[in-house]
Amino acid sequence: TPLLFPQILVLVFASIICLVCTCHAGCGNKEQEQSRIVGGSNAQDGKWPWQVSLHFGGSVYCGASVIAKEWLLSAAHCFQGEKMSDPRPWVAHLGMRIQGIPKFTSELKRIIVHEYYNTRNFDYDISLLQMKNAWPDSLAAVIQPICVPSLTHAVPNGEKCWVTGWDTSDPTVLQEAEVEIINQTFCRSTYGLITPRMLCAGLLSGKRDACRGDSGGPLSCREKVGGRWFLIGVVSWGYGCGRPNFPGVYTRVSKFATWIQEHVSILPITDSFT
Repeated sequence: TPLLFPQILVLVFASIICLVCTCHAGCGNKEQEQSRIVGGSNAQDGKWPWQVSLHFGGSVYCGASVIAKEWLLSAAHCFQGEKMSDPRPWVAHLGMRIQGIPKFTSELKRIIVHEYYNTRNFDYDISLLQMKNAWPDSLAAVIQPICVPSLTHAVPNGEKCWVTGWDTSDPTVLQEAEVEIINQTFCRSTYGLITPRMLCAGLLSGKRDACRGDSGGPLSCREKVGGRWFLIGVVSWGYGCGRPNFPGVYTRVSKFATWIQEHVSILPITDSFT
């Protein structure tokens, strides 16, 4: 039997249309236009300005996404246990393409793991991180928040998004891969323990997947009108790496829009997304 493990970077292809989104002015934009590179390719500098690398005790450990000036979104399983849930050893690296060369770093002030997080099946696998220091406006070209989808957004099957992180095959340079959103019914029939707070993305051929790279990292999807990017998923778990018919499993961010806003009140809800 394949082993269940949290994905530390799920480079699975996925692109999504968000229909109604929780977002604040200036989120989800980036300087460079997206090139259509599929899976495991090196990302250009500043291409994914919300991508964060979380270091614990000086070592790369998880990924996260910038959602506001002082706030990051990640996976709950990155902070399991008393040792890992202590914010003091953690440092967030922002605006970084090559590991060890960040444009901005900050220690963490607070870690908020979802109160319903289930360590057995990774349900409610989401966390909020408050940084001690906000990134300066002078770095806006390389650090930007990604938009957060609202509770009512829909995710069409087969849509394409991008997953990013530092893959262990080349942990130095930020990797990117395009993935497809997988039908939820198929996902349940494959895994048997998929909840409404999870979504699957990848290729059923198993040729594109991510593992051992960036748990907590973003699954980023671009709206068709307006071109803003939205945080549709958070890298969570899967069976093995790149196994046929076993796509990566992500935390479905839209299900947590209310919970996120309760803690990050500066994120207003807008229903103007198309």
